[in-house]
Amino acid sequence: MAHNLFGERFYGNRQPAWHGLGIVSQQDESAIDVLGQLGEYTIEKRPVFVTLNGQNQETGDFALIRSATKEDQKEVNFGYCTKQYAVMQPKEIAEIFDDSVKQPVETMGMLGSGEKLFLTWKLPDIDVKSDDKVQTYGFVASGYDGKFGSSLSVVTTRVVCQNTFNIAINEGENQKYNDTGKGKVWSGRHNSSNMKRDLSIWMEHVQEKALRKSEEIKESLEAMAMYPIGSTTQLAEILFSVYNDPQPLPADYPSKLRDEKQEKIDMLAEKARNDRYLVEELFNGAGTQIDNTMWGLFNSITEYENWGRMTKKPAEYSIVMGNRANTMAKAYNLITSYIA
Repeated sequence: MAHNLFGERFYGNRQPAWHGLGIVSQQDESAIDVLGQLGEYTIEKRPVFVTLNGQNQETGDFALIRSATKEDQKEVNFGYCTKQYAVMQPKEIAEIFDDSVKQPVETMGMLGSGEKLFLTWKLPDIDVKSDDKVQTYGFVASGYDGKFGSSLSVVTTRVVCQNTFNIAINEGENQKYNDTGKGKVWSGRHNSSNMKRDLSIWMEHVQEKALRKSEEIKESLEAMAMYPIGSTTQLAEILFSVYNDPQPLPADYPSKLRDEKQEKIDMLAEKARNDRYLVEELFNGAGTQIDNTMWGLFNSITEYENWGRMTKKPAEYSIVMGNRANTMAKAYNLITSYIA
């Protein structure tokens, strides 16, 4: 199943998930309360034995055993680990979250047979106009199979299943938190004695930084909404900077490869011209609620990147962390430089 939930162990705050499973609450709830509703379980380290010369001997390795649950009424072996492996139980993650973040849970769930856990909470959204909001989430992921560690990221993905879990993990891996305000913030190995302490400190830091950052970004986007596009020349200049033409073929390029290379350059130049033309069409009236401001231009670019660009590959990855995300970040930085 695409959702890969452990039974129906999913919680959503007010908003159901696409799979329609789990609990949807109409009130804010703490992580401990949510975990109690989903069903708590524990993971235990047990020594591994081999029979050698008729006697059982410890190997020095340990099995990671999940306690029996209401879904399967039996213990499950998640994998193997060393003596140094420290288990951070689901209850401990919930307690750390409640103590450090002090915010309601947005989503929580368990995947597979419970070997992975996710928890998200809403970070302050950025409300530029009454109907334009940018939402990010704090995202905690933890694994119990001896391979997948624990991590904390800031993402734009509301995690509700295995697919969105994977997207959020990749979103975290492919962005630098300090540069963008999104991406992986912290990762911990289960052999670290400071893992619980560090997760607590970083959770608190993310929440505090998000409060400060949201005000800064909101001010930038509000400034965009107040700054008109002065001329068609200015519009063309910005679009050319976002969707720039490739560099021309160097004069000393090998003659036997010139035609092949020039063909690629021509293709990229045509693509850039098409991108500029289609974004300009959105800005000039084809877009959704676009006005003649820098904010309108930024929305024309994001509308094109999110909805207008044709691609043979799945768009999800590119929108949150690939070329489309890079183009939107480039547009944001460029436009803010004009109004600074």
